[in-house]
Amino acid sequence: MDTSELYYILGFPISDEKLYKVRRKMNEYLKAFQRINQSSTQLLTNDPKSLEIKQSATELNKSLQPFFKELQESATRLKSYIQKSFEELDYADAVWDSKPRIAAAPTAEIWEHIGELSGRHFRIQQLSRQCKEEALKEAKKYWEDKVEILKKKWFIDKNGNLKEKIGWGDKDGFIKDIRSEADAHFPLPKLSTITANSLIRIHQEINLIRLELILECIKLLDWKSQTTLSKKLELILSEIEARLGKAEDSTNKIIPEFKNNVSMYLINWNNWGDIPWHEVVIFKNNVWSKMENYISSYFDEQVNLATEVIDEAIAFYSDFLAKQERYQQETPEQREAEKIWIKQQREELQKVKQGLEEILNPFSN
Repeated sequence: MDTSELYYILGFPISDEKLYKVRRKMNEYLKAFQRINQSSTQLLTNDPKSLEIKQSATELNKSLQPFFKELQESATRLKSYIQKSFEELDYADAVWDSKPRIAAAPTAEIWEHIGELSGRHFRIQQLSRQCKEEALKEAKKYWEDKVEILKKKWFIDKNGNLKEKIGWGDKDGFIKDIRSEADAHFPLPKLSTITANSLIRIHQEINLIRLELILECIKLLDWKSQTTLSKKLELILSEIEARLGKAEDSTNKIIPEFKNNVSMYLINWNNWGDIPWHEVVIFKNNVWSKMENYISSYFDEQVNLATEVIDEAIAFYSDFLAKQERYQQETPEQREAEKIWIKQQREELQKVKQGLEEILNPFSN
C-alpha cells in the first residue's frame, strides 16, 4: 500500500498537505478530549462542586471512553497498514536493485538454452509415443501368451481340437488356475517390469535437462521472486524424482481393480453350468483393456510431468527476457527518478507512522 492508499483509507482527497492536516487534526482532537478528561477528573477529586456537576463530570468521562478506545484502535490499525506499506517499499527497493543484474544476464546463452529445451520437449514427446507402443505390444503378447497356456490346458482336447465349452470337471480346474494367478496379482509384476523398462529411455532424456542456467538467472531476481520460483522448481523436481524412483510400485494402484474384474468373471462362471470359449475370449479382451488403459495413462503422466518442467523453464525464460529488454532500455535518469520516488514514499510513510505513534503514546502510559 502506498501513501495515496492510506489517504483513501482516511477518507480524504489525496495530497501531502491534506495528509498533514489529517494527522494534525487527529492530534488536536486527542489533546482536546484529554483536556476535557483531565478537567473532569480534577473536578471529581479536588473541586468542591455540587453533586449534580460531579455527576455530570462522571458521565462525561464515561462518554469519552468509547472515543479513546476507537481512536486507539484506529491508530493501531492504521499503523499495521503502514508497516505493510514499508514492506512493499522494501520489495520495490529489491526490484530496483535487481534491474542491473537482469539487464547484464547472458542473453545469447539463454536463447541457446531455450532452443535446447524446445528440442528436448519434442524428443520426449516422440520417444514417449515409441516407447508406449513398444510397451503395449510387449504387454499384450505377454497376456495373450498366458491365456494361450490356459487355453491349451483346458480348451484343447486330446486330438488338438478347440472345445466350444468346458463342463463341470474341467471348469473347476480352469477357475482354480485363474484364481491362483489373480491372488498372486497376475499379471501385474510383469506389467510393472515392462512399463518401467520402457520408460528408461524417457527418464534418461529427462535427466539430461540442464537447470543450472535457470538457477543462475533466478539468483539475479529480487528476493521475493527468488523464493517463489525456487520453491516451485524444487517441488516439480522432487515430484519427478519420486515418480522415477517408484515406476514399478505405481502398478499397485490397479491391483484391486484387476482382482475385482477377475472375480466378477469367476463368480459368473461358478454359477454357470458350462464355460463357453467365447466367454473366455471376452474375459481376455476386458482384462487387456484394463492393462492397456493403465499403461497409456501412466506413460502420459510421466511425459506430462517432464514436459511441464520444460514448459515452466521456457515460460520463465520468456518472462526473464522480456524484463531484460525493458530494463536495458531504461535510462540512468529514469532509474534515478524511481529511486527518488521510493525514497520520498518512505519519508512520507515515516511521517505518518510518527504521527500515529504520537496518538498512541498517551495510551501506553
